[in-house]
Amino acid sequence: MMNNINWIYFSDTKTTPGELKTILEKNNFQLTKTNQLERLHQLLMENNHSVLFLKAGSLYNVYELSQEISALYPHAYIILIVPENMENLKRAMQMGASDTLRSSYSEEELSEAVLHARKFMLHRVKMDQNHTNLSKAEGRVIAVSSPKGGMGRTVLTINLAVSFAKMGKKVAIIDGNLQFGEVAMYCNLKPKRTIYEWVKEGCGRDNYPISQYMTSGEFDVSILAAPLRPEFFEGISEQHIKAAIEETKKYFDIVLIDMPTYLSEIHLRCIDLADEILLLTSNELSVLRLSQLYLETLETINLKNKVKPILNRYQKGQGLEVKKIEEIFGLNVYHILPDQAPVVLASINAGYPYILSNSRSQIGKSVLKLSEALFVENKDAIVEVKKDKRWYLLRK
Repeated sequence: MMNNINWIYFSDTKTTPGELKTILEKNNFQLTKTNQLERLHQLLMENNHSVLFLKAGSLYNVYELSQEISALYPHAYIILIVPENMENLKRAMQMGASDTLRSSYSEEELSEAVLHARKFMLHRVKMDQNHTNLSKAEGRVIAVSSPKGGMGRTVLTINLAVSFAKMGKKVAIIDGNLQFGEVAMYCNLKPKRTIYEWVKEGCGRDNYPISQYMTSGEFDVSILAAPLRPEFFEGISEQHIKAAIEETKKYFDIVLIDMPTYLSEIHLRCIDLADEILLLTSNELSVLRLSQLYLETLETINLKNKVKPILNRYQKGQGLEVKKIEEIFGLNVYHILPDQAPVVLASINAGYPYILSNSRSQIGKSVLKLSEALFVENKDAIVEVKKDKRWYLLRK
């Protein structure tokens, strides 16, 4: 299967591939080299699984050429080889490249780039092309947010998703923390494809559904992971995230968005498209102040009515009383999660949701009740239809 990869080396000078050819031949791969642009286009058209090493030369600007090739052949895996004084990873990614190498690369760096390209292409070749787009109403979108880090937002998102999946729902998570997302890591998954690859290859193209760019583990939850490198988020716009949410809703009953602590235009779009916003807070004074400011911000853009405050790590007798918190927020506390740090930490370290590993714990039971409450609350507006042995939610 890996022999189907089309390995190409292009330079508009007579520079030889050198060690690259040697390393590929050691792995029984053949490298095709050319310095003619017409020949390069021909090679890329012949095979949808092409890895292109693109070396800067004198006739073409390597970044502009990368952008052109990426637009014409979105499935090409482009590795730019550029001098150190030209190396600009962020710019390369914006121009459609998948990776970069310095001209003075070491054998280890080259081997790593080849290995990563092989793994990426293997995943692509094995992708299931038979995705069925069921004719059904769009799924519900739930944004899980918190204005302060370390509040357990990602952990709650994952366990809520698994809880919904246990109820027989088709569930997806979009990691909205585009620079430092941890959803996949918390599930002990290493995604081959992320939202960055979808933006580069699939956005706006009907033949490449977003479900192909998701990662699934043993929890029956699909994850649209954050980019593998923080720099990659530069290539993702507000329109991209809107398209991602709208397309995901076509395939899944429940779409959970793990929000970052800050609010950018992209993330304001996320909560604008959400049906509910779960605001994770605690009864610590500093957290309550930030949460109040967050709510005031949402109120100015008429989104406060979507918010459901979730009081996390609650210990009776400590901090403010629930009624006082409700007075501060001007909203009723929707749900209270108990403080069970040992269970949560063990879950994080194992990369395994506590809703599965410790479902009888207080926190496990509480999250299950939360998922049931969120579902039952809207059940009068939902009809369930069975198709292909799975139940799907249809809006009346």
